[in-house]
Amino acid sequence: MKKFGKILLILIVLALILAIAFVTVNFAMSKVNKKANPIVKIEFEGYGTVEIELYPNMAPNTVKNFIRLAQRGYYDGKTITDIEDGLIRGGLVTNTNEAGETYTEGAKLSNIKDLAEGETDKAYSIEGEFVQNGFNDNTLSHSRGVISMYRSSYGQYQQEFAMVQMMGYTDYADTLYNELYNSQSSGFFILTEDNTGFDGTFTAFGKVTDKGMEVIDAISKVELQKTTGENGVEETSTKPVTAPVIKKVTVDTHGVDYGMPEYSDAFDFDAVFDMFMSNYMSASGMNTSN
Repeated sequence: MKKFGKILLILIVLALILAIAFVTVNFAMSKVNKKANPIVKIEFEGYGTVEIELYPNMAPNTVKNFIRLAQRGYYDGKTITDIEDGLIRGGLVTNTNEAGETYTEGAKLSNIKDLAEGETDKAYSIEGEFVQNGFNDNTLSHSRGVISMYRSSYGQYQQEFAMVQMMGYTDYADTLYNELYNSQSSGFFILTEDNTGFDGTFTAFGKVTDKGMEVIDAISKVELQKTTGENGVEETSTKPVTAPVIKKVTVDTHGVDYGMPEYSDAFDFDAVFDMFMSNYMSASGMNTSN
């Protein structure tokens, strides 16, 4: 009986050793197999560095696009173009038209890839990865510190939409509306306050870590330009007097190659609206002559 007891004890000890070894190996393998999320560092001249964790599981193509632009140096030298209540916005190119008016536009194909011989460099866009656009996996709420993609919105074209419907092109209005959902390219905004109103309609894809939120807060408080409205009243714009400059953006992908994002030609809303106007005017002229 004593011999049997010793054998049983040895078997129990061996079983415990094997169990511990199994748990240890599985724990170690889970750590090895689990990919760490990419970490972005945005250095602002005179302000400091902001660290942002990106979430490929929430918005995979948006993360690919942001990483690609950062790796190719697109964001270096860009500025924070707008500061509004609760957010700062940047990542766009500021240009001036023939009338002397400034406007912003997003990245071009050359910013994400080397152009083939004879290929035209033009604006591109990527799909919005949010619930209202059919991407139900993106549950990241727009809380303080979250980075999200800027895109065209209904408010920018409200008058044009009304005119399209007035002209009888109601069936096309929904199509145009959907195009606004897929109009993001390089512009982004970072929230300084919670704003769940953006949830489901804008692509949140990362969040500031515990390193650098004070930098974002400092930028959000810079002096803004003053404008005089048609009524002669002075108003505060969203444009900084001295725009904070993004000195450098780097990404630590932890050795993962996220590859090329899926993209399409940027939708030219103004060109399509002009086409509608031209067709309407032509049709009206024909009806009048009859």
